[in-house]
Amino acid sequence: MTMSFSKSNLMTGIAFAALFGGVIATLRLATGGYGGPASIPECNSNTTRDMLQDAFKNAPQAALGLKLLKIGEIGVVGKDLLDDNNEVRHRVCVADVFTNLGRKPVYFNMSWVDAQKSQIYLEAPMLPF
Repeated sequence: MTMSFSKSNLMTGIAFAALFGGVIATLRLATGGYGGPASIPECNSNTTRDMLQDAFKNAPQAALGLKLLKIGEIGVVGKDLLDDNNEVRHRVCVADVFTNLGRKPVYFNMSWVDAQKSQIYLEAPMLPF
C-alpha cells in the first residue's frame, strides 16, 4: 500500500504546524543496529519507528498530555540529499501518526550529527499537535 499526500494535505499539515507547532528530536548512535555504521535508516524501518517513538516520548507536548497511540505508514518525501560519496546525508519522511489528540501526518527529517557519522539526528520541526 502506497501512502500519498496531496498538496492540500501538505498545506493543512503546515497550517496546523503554524498554529500548534513544536519541535521533537532524538539522537541515535549509528552503530549496533541503528542504521549501520554509515547509513541513515529508511523511512519505514524499525529503527526509524523507534527513533520517532522516542522523540514523541521526550517531546514537550508529552508533558502536557500528548500520547502517541500508533505510528502508521511512513513514506519518503522528495529525494534524499547525498554527500560527495553518493551516500545519504539527509532524508525527509512523513508518518501517519495517531495520538490521543487525533490523526495527522508528521513530517520529520534524519541527518548526521557530525562528519564521523557517529549519530543520527531525527527532528520533527513542525509537530501538528
